[in-house]
Amino acid sequence: MVHLLKAVTHFRRQSPTAAPTVRSIFLLVVLLLTLGNLLACQWFGPKCKFCGASLSAGKVHTAEGFDVCHECDRHAVRDLRTAQALVAEVRAEIVKLGIKLPWGTIPIKLASSDNAAVHARCEAARYADGRVASIWIRFMPGMPKPMFKATAAHELTHAWAYLNRSPMKQDEALSEGAPTLVEYNYLERNQSVYGEHRRNAIMTSSNKSYGKGTRRLQAYAKDHGGLAGVLTLLKTGQTIPQGY
Repeated sequence: MVHLLKAVTHFRRQSPTAAPTVRSIFLLVVLLLTLGNLLACQWFGPKCKFCGASLSAGKVHTAEGFDVCHECDRHAVRDLRTAQALVAEVRAEIVKLGIKLPWGTIPIKLASSDNAAVHARCEAARYADGRVASIWIRFMPGMPKPMFKATAAHELTHAWAYLNRSPMKQDEALSEGAPTLVEYNYLERNQSVYGEHRRNAIMTSSNKSYGKGTRRLQAYAKDHGGLAGVLTLLKTGQTIPQGY
């Protein structure tokens, strides 16, 4: 009889723990669902137009019509004086990459493009023998400074090619791949959230010129003196040689 009472008493003492166990499981499920939602927003939710960051913490719809993060909007380049100063800064920096432009001040314009994918364009009027009569660069307003500067490195490489009388009819994999490779190298030297996003995009892009062309030129650089060899090819060649 005593033994039976002990068993009953033991059972009654343990039974109240069932409720906390149920509550614990419920709280765990809620926590997992919350984490799942946060991760889903981070990985699959809307991303910043420029740096690729998640917009789950808030976004800005810019005057140019893009949804961007607060950081990119805070550093947006929208006035000509800032744009000119940044281009001059980048022009001095890319001398270290082997790009020295034999030209005076290059006119800069801030103007939106009909194609939202085109963030900037270097244009030149050239004579039949390849000499440059005039040259200018147009940038889309609203790019954050890290993106603007990387884009400037790309467009100044186009200017360098024009001023060095690169062939009029070059394969786009070379004419666009080489400036993109310079942009990639510039971003390696000037790291940022945007830079990491952009370098990854270049290395994974299936685009024939901006992605595959850049990676082909990376391989070419390993066998031909690095970036200097790529710039020589950009200045003198028509296409990327076979095998790359």
